[in-house]
Amino acid sequence: MFKFDKNNNLVNISNSLLHYFTNISLNQTHSKLDQILLKKDYKKIVVMLFDGLGTSIREKHLSKNDFLRKKERFNITSVFPPTTVAATTSFLSGLYPNQNGWLGWQQYFKVQNIIVEMFTNIVPNPRNRVKLAPPFLSSLYCSYKSIIDLINENSNTKAYCLYPDYIRKDGAKDFDDFFIQADKMMKNDISHFIYMYWPEPDSLIHEHGTDHMIVKNNVKMINKKVCQLAKNNKDNLIIVLADHSLVDTKFFYVFEHKDFKECLSSITSLDSRSVFFHVKQDKIQDFPLLFNKYYSKYFILKTKKEIIDEKLFGEGTNHPLFEDFLGDYMATSISEYGFTNDLDHHLIGAHAGSVKEESIISVSIIND
Repeated sequence: MFKFDKNNNLVNISNSLLHYFTNISLNQTHSKLDQILLKKDYKKIVVMLFDGLGTSIREKHLSKNDFLRKKERFNITSVFPPTTVAATTSFLSGLYPNQNGWLGWQQYFKVQNIIVEMFTNIVPNPRNRVKLAPPFLSSLYCSYKSIIDLINENSNTKAYCLYPDYIRKDGAKDFDDFFIQADKMMKNDISHFIYMYWPEPDSLIHEHGTDHMIVKNNVKMINKKVCQLAKNNKDNLIIVLADHSLVDTKFFYVFEHKDFKECLSSITSLDSRSVFFHVKQDKIQDFPLLFNKYYSKYFILKTKKEIIDEKLFGEGTNHPLFEDFLGDYMATSISEYGFTNDLDHHLIGAHAGSVKEESIISVSIIND
């Protein structure tokens, strides 16, 4: 089981940036980035996070002479699990998943006794997906102050975000517009910190797999656009990274075996390659025996106590609902396999497991 590096991960990176602008840090900073930031008095710093563009995807689709790879300075790990909900929220909050409560794609809320998708507020019953009325349970119970807010409140630097317009109405309409808006924001004369998020190549890899030509073309285009952007904005220090990488994945249907199904009180929560199993109390002893019978070659099984004791979701003080979010057991993939609650599941590429390839992220530093 590959585990994130507590001295060399996304949370360390965001804390270095927060500390640079405000002299505040919520967790340990990143020593290599700290050294780079000490070189000059940077007035303009931009982080560009391309979802899923981890080291394995870069190396698969870019040559060593391509711009982003030539500008690589060091590698880091994601957080656990290496998935967008946990990783991007950890970066934006400067907190580990166990601290901010954002553990994965879908989580169990004890008061409501339901499993909900954190980003959508949807109850993901495979037969009948229901969107809950506001407020989002994730915002209600797992609110946090972002490093954007903290920089604005505690420094003279103006901090901004750029997202696709489906996340924020003032965001980019498409890929080209993302870079047009990025260029305009970076040409602002005032001291600034800008966080820019784009959902590819993650969405394309989910649909087509890691090797597809559509993915290669997208990664090549990201490389080209970032190169042009950097050359046009040499007064901006640009940090290009990802939240995680992806692997091609096959899926087991959670309810395939009747005896295994009868142990479960609900669908699984968390994600596809690391899942929480919510087990009927009278089946607590039977469950691990059946799990090992069917799946021990492909996953590592952890009890709730092991998850907590081993600090798998991060360092520091746990979120008040952290233990409620956990299942009775967690299976995390050490293979090409994941789990699905839905027979109509069509993803080809996935992430969130414990294979090293999913977690390693290359960090490019430009214009330093």
